[in-house]
Amino acid sequence: MKAGTIVVWALVAFTAKVQLMAQQGEGPILHPKTTSTNSSGNAQAVCKFISEHMQSALPQSPALCSAAQEVTGEYEINVFSPNDVFESSMRRAWSSALFQTLEALVAEKSLKGACSLEEPVCFVSVSDSHLTNEGIRYRLFLSKKDVDALKTLVEAFHGTEFSDPWYFAWWKNLMISKESERPRSKGNAELIARGACEDYIQANSIVASLRNQKPPSCSVLLATDKSIYIEIDTSYRARWAVEEDFQDIVGALISNVYADLPKTIGRAFDPTGYDGQVVVKSPWTNSSDGPQERDFFTISVRDLEFLYDEITSGARSEADTHTLLLSRYRHEGQTTLASLLRSDQEGSLVFRDTAVVTIKSSQGNAATVQTTDGAEWRASEQNLIRCGVYPGKEIEVWAIPDKPTTISVDNAGTNCRLDVSFVRGW
Repeated sequence: MKAGTIVVWALVAFTAKVQLMAQQGEGPILHPKTTSTNSSGNAQAVCKFISEHMQSALPQSPALCSAAQEVTGEYEINVFSPNDVFESSMRRAWSSALFQTLEALVAEKSLKGACSLEEPVCFVSVSDSHLTNEGIRYRLFLSKKDVDALKTLVEAFHGTEFSDPWYFAWWKNLMISKESERPRSKGNAELIARGACEDYIQANSIVASLRNQKPPSCSVLLATDKSIYIEIDTSYRARWAVEEDFQDIVGALISNVYADLPKTIGRAFDPTGYDGQVVVKSPWTNSSDGPQERDFFTISVRDLEFLYDEITSGARSEADTHTLLLSRYRHEGQTTLASLLRSDQEGSLVFRDTAVVTIKSSQGNAATVQTTDGAEWRASEQNLIRCGVYPGKEIEVWAIPDKPTTISVDNAGTNCRLDVSFVRGW
C-alpha cells in the first residue's frame, strides 16, 4: 500500500473512531427517550425539513420522521421508511437521498444551529421496515463539523456528490453506528461465527478441489460480547507474477479466497450488532535468501455486511463487490516475521486498527501482547494496567517515521498512549 493511501485511510479510521466514541446511550428503536414538557419546536422543525427534503428527492418513497429534544438538550431524530429500502433496488437511491438531506440539514440556517453545532448533540436514527423487524438501526451523531470532515475525505479520493467515494464514506458512517436491540454475548458470537465458517469452507471447497488446492481453514480467533474476530488460514500465498500494485490483487482475485466472505460471514452477522474483523493469512515463506514473509490482511465484519447488502439489493454485482473488497476494504497487517515493516514501507506512516488477543507476563515488569493484526509486542505491565488493556480490547497501532511505535487505547473516554516494542510476527 502506498504511503499516501495509508495516510488517507488513517484519517478515515480516525474519523470513524470519533464517530464511534460519540455513540453513547441505548434506546429502543424508533422510540425517542423520555422528553421534557419544554421540548423545543426546533426538533419538530428539523423533522419537517428532513421529510420535505426526502419527499422532494424521492416522492415515490417518502420518509417518516419523529423528533424530540431531551431534558439534556440533545436532539433525538428518528427517520424511518415503511418500505424495505436498504436491501431492495431502492438502496442506492434512498440512502443517497438521505445522505444529501443530512448534508443540507447541517447547513440550513433557518433551523438556528439544530443538528449543525456540536452542542447540543444531535442523534439521527435511521431504519426501514426490514431492519426494524430484525431489531437493527443506524444511530448517527450529526454535526456540521463531522459532515465537513466527511467531505474532506471524499475530496481526497477525488469524489463528488453521488459518486462512489461519497456513497462509501457515508455508508461507512452508517455501518459504524449500527446498533441492535437484541442481547449479545460471547457465546452467541462464537456460535454464529462457527456456522459462518462452515458455510465459508463449504463454499470454497469446490473451487479448491478443482484447482487441486487445500481449502482454507476458518476458526474463531477471539470473541467478546460485542465483537468477533475470525481467522482464515490459506495453504498458499496469493501472489502472482504481475507488475507492482496489481500483483497481490490479481492473485487474490484468482485465488477466490475472498469472494465468498460477504455471502457467508457478512450474511451471518448482518442481522446482529457485532463488530470485529476477519483475518486472512498465508503460511510464512521458507526462503533462505530473504526475510520470511506472508500475506496478512484484515477486513472489518461491518464492511462484509455492507458488501453483502450491496449484493442482495442488486446495487452491485458479486464480481464488482469482490474487486471492491480487495481494493478498498482489505487492510494489510503483519507480513514480515522479524521486522515491523517491509523494506518498501520504511519511512511510511503505518496505522492499524486491531484488538488484543492475548497478554502474557514475562521477565520483570514486562508483558508480551499479541494483536489481531498478527504482531507481537512488548510493553510494561504497569502501562497496560494504566491504559486498561486486556484481551478483547480494541487498540490502534501507530508507526510514525523517526518516532517510537505507540499503541493508542480508549480508556473510559480518554485517549491513553503507551510505548511498545515490536517482538515478531505471530
